[in-house]
Amino acid sequence: MTTKITDPDIAAIYQAASDYYGGWYAADVERMDRCLHPGLAKRAVRKDEKGKDFLHHLSKEQMLEKTQEGGGSDIPAEKQRYEITLLDRYEEIAAVKVVAYEYVDYLHLARQDGRWSIVNALWTDNREKS
Repeated sequence: MTTKITDPDIAAIYQAASDYYGGWYAADVERMDRCLHPGLAKRAVRKDEKGKDFLHHLSKEQMLEKTQEGGGSDIPAEKQRYEITLLDRYEEIAAVKVVAYEYVDYLHLARQDGRWSIVNALWTDNREKS
């Protein structure tokens, strides 16, 4: 059974998170652009060639470029799924967890000028792929 989301802010938060992954899988730059804040900071702890941890950073512009280059469109259709969980919301800020086949993201969103967008994304590889 699907539950209809009636709170406009909560619906907009889910829509932004859905646009983030849906835009990635569809390589839809317009969809990705509308969900990302201009000041986006997307980060992940990665390892360099010597195995040393470093903080990898992407900006909104880089995410749009990667989406334009094909994003996650090469992931088989049956694996292009994701689950969005609203962790918390207070006034104009929210925290969301998204678990997808290949990634796990913690997203911070903000409502600015009446629009919800992703300000921060901290992600890692999904090590429990199924």
